[in-house]
Amino acid sequence: MIASALRIEIDRYAMNARQVNPLYRAANAGSFTTANLRSYLVNIHRLVCHTPIHLVQARDRARDLGDERLAVHFENKRLEEQGHDAWAERDLARTSTTSTFPPPQIVSSMNDLLEYLRNTIDRDPVLYLAYVLFAEYVTVLVGDEWLGLLETNCGIPRSGVSVVGNHVELDREHVEHALDEIDALVGDPRKLPELRAVLLDTFRLFDRFCADVTRERISDTRLEYEERATSAA
Repeated sequence: MIASALRIEIDRYAMNARQVNPLYRAANAGSFTTANLRSYLVNIHRLVCHTPIHLVQARDRARDLGDERLAVHFENKRLEEQGHDAWAERDLARTSTTSTFPPPQIVSSMNDLLEYLRNTIDRDPVLYLAYVLFAEYVTVLVGDEWLGLLETNCGIPRSGVSVVGNHVELDREHVEHALDEIDALVGDPRKLPELRAVLLDTFRLFDRFCADVTRERISDTRLEYEERATSAA
């Protein structure tokens, strides 16, 4: 039940993202530039590098709370995620050889997302499951479409964003298992409002990151996520 409810939220987000998410809009309009790509890759590299760190934090926090089954789950996820930062590094190396732009910076929204995840794990590692599901499932839902738009409309080949393409392939296998695991690991159905709130907060933070990368102002429609997160909390 819990996994199904979270899946519905991500499905809704992905459907909406095709119209309003800044990354998708820029790719669809053909306005996603090499500078945008480099900013995206630098920041995604930071995020991917922190995934094993967060998984270790979640594993240890779960163990501190006496939830060994959850701790084992996070350790297995950590092993799955090892080395994924190299994909972003290779993508960046390809763009760096042709770009005349200065090196991009880590945007504030990425730092905000990382801090939010650290604090969420420290509060309750179970809640990190909602973020992990989002990261894997939304990639499966829209990642391949986004890469196609970048290639067709912006002249950016799929091979230049392998950090996304490789995750699309891997996460197709992970999503159904992740959904089953959530229902098995979250024993208390009263956790659903908190898990949903984390998911909606993640939507908001990710959208801000996408806007920072593309330098697009987020429209007022984005406020719906904040309102829904507040009501679910």
